[in-house]
Amino acid sequence: MRLLLLLLGAGLAIATIVNDRKSIRILPPVWLAFALWAAWAWLSLTWSLEPERSLKEFHNEIGYAALALWVCYVGAQAPNATRIIPPVLAAAAALVCAIALQHSLQGLDRFGEGWHGGPGNLSSALLTLMPCVLMAAWYGKRAGWARIPLLSLGLAALLLVAAYTTLNRTIWFGFAGQLLVIGALLALRERTSIGPRARLIGAAFAIFVVATGALMTSRIQAEREAADPAAALAKDSRLALWPEVLEHIKARPFTGFGFGRGLLRQSLSEELKQPLLWHAHNLFLDTVLQVGIPGLLLLLLLLGATVREGWRMAQAADDLGVACGLAVLGVVAGMVIRNMTDTLWVRQNALLYWGVLGVLFAWGRRPAVRADA
Repeated sequence: MRLLLLLLGAGLAIATIVNDRKSIRILPPVWLAFALWAAWAWLSLTWSLEPERSLKEFHNEIGYAALALWVCYVGAQAPNATRIIPPVLAAAAALVCAIALQHSLQGLDRFGEGWHGGPGNLSSALLTLMPCVLMAAWYGKRAGWARIPLLSLGLAALLLVAAYTTLNRTIWFGFAGQLLVIGALLALRERTSIGPRARLIGAAFAIFVVATGALMTSRIQAEREAADPAAALAKDSRLALWPEVLEHIKARPFTGFGFGRGLLRQSLSEELKQPLLWHAHNLFLDTVLQVGIPGLLLLLLLLGATVREGWRMAQAADDLGVACGLAVLGVVAGMVIRNMTDTLWVRQNALLYWGVLGVLFAWGRRPAVRADA
């Protein structure tokens, strides 16, 4: 279904470009960094331990992701896109949260089933959506719309409730990081008009965000340990996994073992005697394991290009440009934090990430589209 929708979107995007080439920007702003990252991943097929698996992973993680970025970037430039995409995405998010709540009532054993995708995928999606929802509330208030801020904040509350059902610890650090990034940059933007009282409130808000994140993480950790004593932090299997991954990286630091998660799945699972430890459970370690240090540098270049674009958009004179730029920075921050303890920037999570960024890039860089918002 994902592939069919991507192909349909690509066909429509091509038709749009053919009919209206002059008014459409074809390539998203990070296309060069993405292409360099993709080229090195493709080159790794020549030395991969499993070339066929790497080729399949390349199609899934690079090809489909690039298509999602491009289709959403072109599609979001349509005249009525700002009236269509937000309510559709909000309705989908609310539906996913409702499904997650329903499954949480059936117990932890059933929570991994359903369209919400289980704890890992749901937490990744929520971190991608939260900055967009928060900036929609901010933009709605600046535009003088009474309903948009209320609806956005209501959806943000629903995302938080759904986040609690995952019993995931990292997501609360992700939310805290996103709020701190967005709040700090908004304060920096308005620094000339912020008085001492506002600065004090801002500092108190930052402390509150960090404390709340720590409290939620501690509470969830206590619940996990109560359900399973083996879930204690001191017994976390990743503490044994990461040194083992580093040993494998030393064997091929420049090239890695080939693009795609799980090329060393059998070796890692057998060495650690845990079937769930089949990849590095850390985005950057997994990247070096797959495509070596050059691949990691190219990934950092891609992330840096995305952050740079978000920063440039956040300096725009109009509020929609600012909202899109800050949302981009929040999405990147959430993705990076979430993937420090797992490798979930794949499949539907990657499609959602790149699709959302494509939309934000289009709206943040196009004055004609922004005027229609």
